[in-house]
Amino acid sequence: MSADLAGLWPLLALRLTTPRLELAIPTTPDLLDLARASADIQPAGEPRFQQAYLYEPSPHRERHLLQRHWRTLAHWLPGSWNLQLAIRVDGAAIGLQNMWAADFSTVRTVETGSWLGRPHQGRGYGTEARAAVLELAFAHLHAIEARTSYVTGNAASERVSRKLGYSDNGHRAYAEDGRRIVEHCMLLDAAAWAQHRLPGITVNRVNECLELFGVTGCR
Repeated sequence: MSADLAGLWPLLALRLTTPRLELAIPTTPDLLDLARASADIQPAGEPRFQQAYLYEPSPHRERHLLQRHWRTLAHWLPGSWNLQLAIRVDGAAIGLQNMWAADFSTVRTVETGSWLGRPHQGRGYGTEARAAVLELAFAHLHAIEARTSYVTGNAASERVSRKLGYSDNGHRAYAEDGRRIVEHCMLLDAAAWAQHRLPGITVNRVNECLELFGVTGCR
C-alpha cells in the first residue's frame, strides 16, 4: 500500500490484530481471495444466513462483492460509515468482518456482521474477528453499545455473540423466498464488553482515522 495514499486516506493503514488474525481494508489480492472464499460459505440447501448477494451465481456474486467494497469507501462520511475489513490468516483473506454506524459522534452505537469461507469455520476465527472490531469500537472510538443479530438456525453466530457478552434485545420477522424468517437482535454495552474482552488484540494506526469515524471531540 502506497504510503502517500494511506496518508490521504488513513483507513488504508488501519490494522487490527489478534493472536491468529490480521484485519485490514481489503487490498486487490484480498479481494481475489474473498471472491474465491465467497463461493463456499454454507452447504447447499441450508437456510440463508448471510447477505443475499453471497448466494448469487458466479460471476454476479463476485462482482457484487467488489461493488460493495468500492461503494463503502466511496460513500464514507464521518456521519455514516461502513468499515469492511478482510480477515486474514497467514496473509490470505478468508472472510469479511464489517462494522457500521450512523451519527456515531452522537449515538455512539455500532453494528456488526461477518462471513467466513466454510473451510475456516468452527475454528474460533469469527470470535476473534468480532472481538477485534469491538476493541476498536469500545477502546478507541468510545462506543457506548454494539448491536448485532442472527436468524433462527444460525447457531454459530449466536454462540459468538453470547461468548462475547451480548444479551438478547428482541426480535423481528420478515419474509424471504416465501418463508417466515425470525431475526434475533442482541446488544452489548461497554460494561459487558469489558467483562468479556479478549486479550492479545491490538489496534494500529487508529489515531489518524478518528476524524473519519466522527470521533473528534467524542468522549
